Amino acid sequence: MARCYEIPDLLALCPKKVGNTISPHFDAARIGYERWVNETLPKGFAIEVDNAEMPLLAALAWPYASEKELRAILAYMTMSFMLEEMTDREPTEISTRNSEIWIKVLGDPEAGRDVLNPHPFIKLMTKSLANDLKSAINPFHWPQVLESNVAFARCVIKEAEDRELFEDKDAIRTVEAYMEYRRETIGTRPCFVLMRATRKLYLNDETLRDEVVADMENYALDAVFIANDIYSYKKELDDNGALNNIVTVMTRDPLTASLPLQARFNHAASLFHHALKRFEDARSAISLAKGKYDAKTYDMLQRYGEGLVDWIVGNIEWSIINHRYCVYDSERDRQGRVMRLSAKEAELAEENTRISVKVETVDIQTYTVAQNKVSPKTYFGIQLMLFSLASMCIFVSGIRNNDPVLTGTYLLG
Repeated sequence: MARCYEIPDLLALCPKKVGNTISPHFDAARIGYERWVNETLPKGFAIEVDNAEMPLLAALAWPYASEKELRAILAYMTMSFMLEEMTDREPTEISTRNSEIWIKVLGDPEAGRDVLNPHPFIKLMTKSLANDLKSAINPFHWPQVLESNVAFARCVIKEAEDRELFEDKDAIRTVEAYMEYRRETIGTRPCFVLMRATRKLYLNDETLRDEVVADMENYALDAVFIANDIYSYKKELDDNGALNNIVTVMTRDPLTASLPLQARFNHAASLFHHALKRFEDARSAISLAKGKYDAKTYDMLQRYGEGLVDWIVGNIEWSIINHRYCVYDSERDRQGRVMRLSAKEAELAEENTRISVKVETVDIQTYTVAQNKVSPKTYFGIQLMLFSLASMCIFVSGIRNNDPVLTGTYLLG
């Protein structure tokens, strides 16, 4: 029998889009792209690409993109999807090789012709996709596109290494460390460069490194990946146990390890809300520091903030309805934000929580250097002390993040 969970209403927390809500060129770009997918890609992969509904994401997250720019964005999104396919299920050595070839061909399509036994996706990049992207990006933004993708490809390699590491179900992770890492591995930073290109925002590297500007971008990235992790959880649970997902990582963090699945969704929503608040704080700080920037740069920063809102909101709008994630089983469930997990899926999700209890127990035993080296009374006292400290940390974390779920977890024991 299916178990039901309530997905938090993230859209209700978001600021509204300013101006276009979706690109007026959506239909034209979608029709051309879907034709290309079905005529060009292998059948199995074509079905996956169709289910991802990338034209919809492109039109929602880049609502000011022209038809040509949407086609270029779709070329990039397809290549990014291909990189995921070439690395997601492969050992680290193969993932590393594929990532290195991918970034080389992105920068120079002709380099793909020198690759021995190239992956079919590399052949497609060489033939058309890489040039389709570059032809629509102006020379100012192209170096930023390449630089952001070099960093992304490195993170894909790191993700492959971590996937192998965290297949060990006794491994401990922290939500904080995961958030720093996930900010880069989600692959949205290059998309922000493409967004600046479509909006004609010529922000140089020095401006982008400004502390407040970097904060604005980073907290927008956090909002995007947290929302993505929530909505993709069901799909990832079926794929690989959702190992690289914040909802699962909470079960490996001693501060959140005892939270049941619904409470983990709620806590993820609190982290999303916190990221949004920090994002808005950074936007306000830019407005207050107006004299720090020349008039042209200040105007571009204001429009960049609006573009980041489009990306945060557009990503959620797409996540709710696309057929790749299949968050909801029916329109009625979507309206009520009810996600259903099969008994097997729910068992796997709750198994993660039971594993986390095992991790905590092993940690306590290691800390006491083995139970047989202290008296039972002393050992029990240490366990009780550590449990109390962990509970207090959960309570403090709840207060800091204004999270009633964590606060209640402590108060209710």
